[in-house]
Amino acid sequence: MLRVGCRSHSLKSRSKCIQAVHQGQFWVGNEDLEHLIKALSHLKPVQLHDSEGMPLLTRREEDVVRLVADGMKNREIAQRLRVKEHSIRNYIYRIFEKLGVSSRVELILYMFSHRDSGS
Repeated sequence: MLRVGCRSHSLKSRSKCIQAVHQGQFWVGNEDLEHLIKALSHLKPVQLHDSEGMPLLTRREEDVVRLVADGMKNREIAQRLRVKEHSIRNYIYRIFEKLGVSSRVELILYMFSHRDSGS
């Protein structure tokens, strides 16, 4: 849904929105992204496997992915898993490398797109 008429947006912001949508792009605000991430986080967990049926992620990496999908920050994830924040950064880096993604949003979309295939 396009919300160009929102009074809280500046004229410049509305103009950028119209141009982006006209070019076929999405215009999504932070609040909308938060709703999307919350909805995606309630999907069943994904078990990703390689072509030989071996898991791509360790159990701990899967835990980190679920907490990222819940919208938690590195510090919060570290506290939940009782590890250092630096460890969480390392886990996320390895997860990104293994799955070929480069951001949390890409990670969540990747997980969403693979939820039924199991691969």
